[in-house]
Amino acid sequence: MGCGAAFQATPTPGDPYTVVALHEFTGAPDGCGPMATLTLGPGGIIYGATANGGISTAPCPSNGCGVVFQLTPPASVGAPWTEDVIYSFTGANGDGAIPSAVVVLSPDGALYGTTEGGGAIAASNPDCSVSGVPGCGTVFKLTPSAQGGAWTETVLHNFTGENGEGFYPGPYLTPAPNGKFYGTTLQGGTAGYGTVFETPQD
Repeated sequence: MGCGAAFQATPTPGDPYTVVALHEFTGAPDGCGPMATLTLGPGGIIYGATANGGISTAPCPSNGCGVVFQLTPPASVGAPWTEDVIYSFTGANGDGAIPSAVVVLSPDGALYGTTEGGGAIAASNPDCSVSGVPGCGTVFKLTPSAQGGAWTETVLHNFTGENGEGFYPGPYLTPAPNGKFYGTTLQGGTAGYGTVFETPQD
């Protein structure tokens, strides 16, 4: 069935949009299943996430735990775009899994986002998992290397579902001028129907 694509839709007066595929995802080691809005960065570079694809080692399912990617525009019109996997989630050792939300680009070039699953496992919520990957979700930060190499991931928060906290964060993370981020969880909270959360300042 395929793994989805990133595309460009150009309006044409009096006619339907002209749609051009910028990249078709393949699964592994590429991503699979882009679900969220893309984020435009300096120089026309596009950032996004796929819920699956990437690394497929345990505890990730066979179709992977998801990736964050960048698409770089070509130097000449009509040439293919270049896709690079910035980070491939593992769901292991506290790492997140299944990043189905929008990634947010900060002024310093770092990317922030959430994963629905993975992260530290809450002692009172051992059954919290997504696609078989244990964990209640994370808020993460990806920092680019000054030398242009691999990006570095930092888990800023592990959701637990304990003491009224939510779990399964998504689909949006909104930055505020105070350096904090605001978002929602799909489940958890005192009523069990989700929460609105504020992250600590990075």
